[in-house]
Amino acid sequence: MGEGRASMSAPAWLMEFTSNAAETFVTAYYAAADSPQHCQLLPSLYLPNSTISWNGNPISGAAQFEQLLEAQPGTQHEIQSFDCHPLGPVSAQDNHVAPSMLLLVSGTVAHYTPESLATNKTNAPKSAITTGTKTKQKFDADTPVTSLPRVFSQTFVLINGAGTNAEGGVPFVWTQSRSASKGKSATETSKAKTVARYFIQADSMRFVG
Repeated sequence: MGEGRASMSAPAWLMEFTSNAAETFVTAYYAAADSPQHCQLLPSLYLPNSTISWNGNPISGAAQFEQLLEAQPGTQHEIQSFDCHPLGPVSAQDNHVAPSMLLLVSGTVAHYTPESLATNKTNAPKSAITTGTKTKQKFDADTPVTSLPRVFSQTFVLINGAGTNAEGGVPFVWTQSRSASKGKSATETSKAKTVARYFIQADSMRFVG
């Protein structure tokens, strides 16, 4: 049984590749989400037939997704953690094929609207736990409630669209570490690069609490 479990484990290179690719994707995705140009940037990361669920509401097609983005206020995401799992194939390294990934992200997001930012600040005394105008969460103590952060959880299924002539996605170039390339020569290791362009095949975002 022990040998069977060992043979089912993903090799070190696959775990390292997935971890680095996930970090690259998370950085790019939430930078796009928080950008003033998010309505133009985010759709380029999805496939035309991507499955999208926004806080329990299914989104059908690119047109409806664009309408959702246009209705969304500006955001500021703070990522607390992310976890990723390769979906295979395990033999992808030998064929220089980037694996698909399951990615789970959690954090907080604050929403800003022109109306909330224009709201007159309260004349009420500041809370005894605040010092000055900044709280420990880096938000102004007088910020309107509509822009205070909410906890969210988001799950992605990512696939590699490199070589399909698809435009957009999150590009990722990777050179494996020595630990992941054990048994290969220095020349082989230096050439062991996989270029991927990750697109979102499925996305489920939900506010927590």
